[in-house]
Amino acid sequence: MSAAEEQPESKIRCSAAPSGAGLSLPVVDGLPPPRTKTSKMGPRRAAALIGVHVVMIAHFAHYLVAGSTLSPVEPSETMYSLELGELNAGFVFFAAALLLTLVFGRFMCGWACHLVAYQDLCGWIMKKMKIRPRPFRSRLLVFVPLGLALYMFVYPSVKRLVFPPEHAFAGFSNHMLTEDFWRTFPGPVFAVLTVLVCGFAVVYVLGAKGFCTYACPYGGFFGLLDNVSIGKILVNDDCAQCGHCTATCTSNVRVHEEVKLYGMVVDPGCMKCLDCVSVCPTNALRFGIGRPGLLKRTPADSVPSRRHDFTLAEEVVLGLLFVGSTLAIRGLYDGPPLLLTVCLAGMTAYAALKLYRLLRDPTVRLQNLRIKTAGKVGRSGWVFAVLTSLWLVFSVHSGFVQWHRAWGRYHLNETEVSEADFLSGDWQSKEYSDGHFAKAKSAMRSFLIADRWGLVDTVEIKRGLTWLHLLDGDDAAAERCIREGIAAARDPDPLRTDLAKILARQGRWDEASNIDTVDAKLGLSRLCALKNQPDRAEGFIRAAIALAPDRPHLYEELASAAAAQGKWEQAIEATEEALRLRTPTAMDHFRMAGWLVGANRAAEAVEQYRTCIHLEPESFEAYYNLGGLLGRMGRFDEAIEHLQRADELSPNDADTQTELGLANAGAGRISEAIQYFERAVELAPDDPEPKMRLDYLLQSVRESPR
Repeated sequence: MSAAEEQPESKIRCSAAPSGAGLSLPVVDGLPPPRTKTSKMGPRRAAALIGVHVVMIAHFAHYLVAGSTLSPVEPSETMYSLELGELNAGFVFFAAALLLTLVFGRFMCGWACHLVAYQDLCGWIMKKMKIRPRPFRSRLLVFVPLGLALYMFVYPSVKRLVFPPEHAFAGFSNHMLTEDFWRTFPGPVFAVLTVLVCGFAVVYVLGAKGFCTYACPYGGFFGLLDNVSIGKILVNDDCAQCGHCTATCTSNVRVHEEVKLYGMVVDPGCMKCLDCVSVCPTNALRFGIGRPGLLKRTPADSVPSRRHDFTLAEEVVLGLLFVGSTLAIRGLYDGPPLLLTVCLAGMTAYAALKLYRLLRDPTVRLQNLRIKTAGKVGRSGWVFAVLTSLWLVFSVHSGFVQWHRAWGRYHLNETEVSEADFLSGDWQSKEYSDGHFAKAKSAMRSFLIADRWGLVDTVEIKRGLTWLHLLDGDDAAAERCIREGIAAARDPDPLRTDLAKILARQGRWDEASNIDTVDAKLGLSRLCALKNQPDRAEGFIRAAIALAPDRPHLYEELASAAAAQGKWEQAIEATEEALRLRTPTAMDHFRMAGWLVGANRAAEAVEQYRTCIHLEPESFEAYYNLGGLLGRMGRFDEAIEHLQRADELSPNDADTQTELGLANAGAGRISEAIQYFERAVELAPDDPEPKMRLDYLLQSVRESPR
């Protein structure tokens, strides 16, 4: 073995003269190799992506002018559809995109994603600066998008099925329109940071489409479906294996290798940009129908080359660093949203291993920068080392704070005093387990550590400490914590609501009333309701409506407060106003029927119950109440029909049996009535009403002439 062969790869140096005789290079007709053509698809795709932004701007402008608009056409909105049943435009768009991907492949990413537009813009700018970002190739991090997709879109549904929530899933409801456009989006600061990091910085660190490859949860599903789609980049026999397609591809796909091995591109990272088709000098490539990538056949004597930037052991460390960084950054100081977090975590893990390479290897590159050469660290290397070290120290510190914040949250959730019991004062008369006090103590300790070491005040920590101080009887400390949280919060309104409740609990109603936010007024109203002060509750609700007269849920609260005082007509008027502001649901009609019954408007109540049943045919409560109301109106046959349907939906309900007994007795069907009353007594032996009804009916039968 020669000396050069014995040297590690990083130490092999180029020599000015050839090392051996007889070495020749292939020459094609004495001409230089042809230059790669400029893609004709680039301007077309740029126009499509600009069009996407024009539509986004128009959508937001319509919201500003109209006050309400179509809900955000953003795939992340699908989470609210799956978890809460809020059917929105984002869910419809994402479902349609997934179905189209099944046919045409992963084209939505290349032609309709705004973050792809930013990454392509960054790549174009870097190209003008003579910087061509080298793609980072990882074995493990490529699974991050799919993991995120499962976490965002599958886990909530599985969790609901395995661990049913306190309130049953009510099904899907129409949320195609919204009056709060920014409700689910981060604030402007983190929105801008997300664009800069996910659209620009990640391109330099992880290469073109770095966000798509290692962080995009939507791409996780698009890539999965691309494996079974029939839309493919195909090749014919004219392919000369010139490599122009691979050189042009901004999705980091090794096009020339794939078409040679499989006759088509099977990499799920292919976004069907068609740049490769456009630049092929022999017109050998085209988009068409081909075999799904999942069924690809690899020639036995050919294996695609897959070079990775780190060894397998280093990649395991990379994965651990990624997970740790994600946990440390996610929601740090009420900040980074999920996608920004994942990008930062990926770059953190990559930079940490590059720093390790800087300490170990004699030559290290970071994209276009040679940060270490022949064992000597250059100026750019020192800058990289200092900045990376500072960021890693910050990340470790953040992980420490987040660790104690998480434990504080966990222990706080294990305490046993509910907010309603505390605000009403009922908690003082109840007994709690020793575990409750131990959990409160642990939560206090963890939150205090997180608060002391945190660089910025955090709303969750301040709210947790406020609650724990209240449970400990230290009202002054609680008030101090909540005021500190208000000063630090980007959105202090939830904390102002807490402060209003604390002041009202202390009897400082004047100070509480001076907090002029909608949620504070609403919170004070609910506190008054807990204290059985419905008239005061109504006053606070009306004050909230004065601040925000276009919010339907406030009118619903007003209707409940009025109904609690027997003001049925006011409850009806408030409900009608709420339904004027939004589309009525089955529950709206159910509640309206209750108010109408209270106002002795039985015929209108019947129609409301019928509408409720039309919208929700499986509503036991609607059938039961409608049947009972019809029975009291003397319409016994109709009552029996609806009560029997209620009995089908809930066959072991004693109240339904009692109502059926009353309706049958009213219709003169005495034997059937007796059977229903007997069944009710069997189901609820401690309830005196069905037994009394049965005894009365039997006595009437005995006394009646034969």
